[in-house]
Amino acid sequence: MKNSILIVFMCFYAAVAAQNKQVLYGFAGLPQTLMLNPGAEVENKFYVGFPLLSQVSFQGGITAFSAYDIFSKSTVDINEKIAQVVQDYGNAEFTQFNEQLEVFSGGFKLNEATYLSFGYYQEFNSLIKVPRDLIDLVYEGNQDINRHYEVNKLSARAELLGVYHIGASKRINNKLQIGGRFKLYTGVLNAKSTSNNGSLVSIEGQNNIYTQRLENVDMSVQTSGIILDDYDAIEPSDYIKKMFFSGNYGIGVDVGFTYHFKKQWTVTGSAQDLGFIYYTKDVESYSAKGSFELEGFDLGFDLENPEDYWNDLKDRFEEEVQIDTLYSNYIATRPLKLNGSLYYSFGREFDDCRFELRPDKYVNKVGLQLFSRLGSVHSYVAATLFYERRFSKLLQAKISYTADPFSFSNLGVGVSTQLGPLNLYVVADNLLYLNNLYSAKSISMQAGLNFIFYNK
Repeated sequence: MKNSILIVFMCFYAAVAAQNKQVLYGFAGLPQTLMLNPGAEVENKFYVGFPLLSQVSFQGGITAFSAYDIFSKSTVDINEKIAQVVQDYGNAEFTQFNEQLEVFSGGFKLNEATYLSFGYYQEFNSLIKVPRDLIDLVYEGNQDINRHYEVNKLSARAELLGVYHIGASKRINNKLQIGGRFKLYTGVLNAKSTSNNGSLVSIEGQNNIYTQRLENVDMSVQTSGIILDDYDAIEPSDYIKKMFFSGNYGIGVDVGFTYHFKKQWTVTGSAQDLGFIYYTKDVESYSAKGSFELEGFDLGFDLENPEDYWNDLKDRFEEEVQIDTLYSNYIATRPLKLNGSLYYSFGREFDDCRFELRPDKYVNKVGLQLFSRLGSVHSYVAATLFYERRFSKLLQAKISYTADPFSFSNLGVGVSTQLGPLNLYVVADNLLYLNNLYSAKSISMQAGLNFIFYNK
């Protein structure tokens, strides 16, 4: 029975399983790189993203285990596999999911030094961090005497929002390019639970074998747009309308730069989503604070009138552990993403007759990229080595090797093609697991269609 409960729990945990777009960052002059670094260099005269298809992005991952660890076909019993997963579980593993859909986008060169870009995209994020103590509690029960099962590292957040944005990238001189982007957020759904405290402990009892204690519990959950008065009256079209104008609004900024500090050497950096959303619509939050002790279920139990016992127990619990429902507005900060890269360019660009086309342009890039995600639920860092190659005006490719909390062997590839004004790009990672996707702890993919126009 306990294994069945744990399997259900882990399946849920994995189903809602990274926001690092290491291959797309700085890749091939694609317009979408401006969304990762508003200070990126842009060569096109103007572009228009194909509506709903200019960028479709999906990323998910779980650090604790893969589906293959539990459900693979082998002679090992599934109960032994689950026991091994529990044994290997860290102090606080996390699972993350991110999805983005560009509804419309565009950009144009305002003058020789300034490029403007704009658009609107929909985004969904979820992040859950579960401490080791709760996994042991579900799997083994609270059979360990005097062990405190802590909830201090338990935290989660989920959000569905739409984002209007406008940005500018400006060339200061031949070495430096800077940029910024302003964002208007419209929040549709939000739920978050952070800074939880408290523990459950079993000790030897006086009148019974065990005494159960909830000690210093302080937990809270804030929601907006999730708890509704009449779910039957809600249609899918209502959520679509809220994607554009929800009543929950916030602002944010992105900043970035590109700096050629030495011939053939370049450093870039950016910060994304420095902002917040103020939630005021359909707000309902819950909090629980206090301590409680129970020594068995038969103390003072009257067999002829058992309801008095349960009512007294309920009244005592509510008196000692204060559970409140709140309807006050709240602010949710956006998870901050930081990107940085250092790369070396080499191999001059020639035409078929070996004449140099542009002596300051190179067909190869090799470098290092760093990514960091900072948030109230969980923060992490990833490092990437990459090589990018321009094969021709029609074809460019990039290969990357990333180490992050999900894997130390994440191989990614991106391809961008140009057929007249039509641009098509596809990016994917964790390619080493293509022969067995169930063994991958994370997966990422981006693809899109643009119409890009260059100066003659």
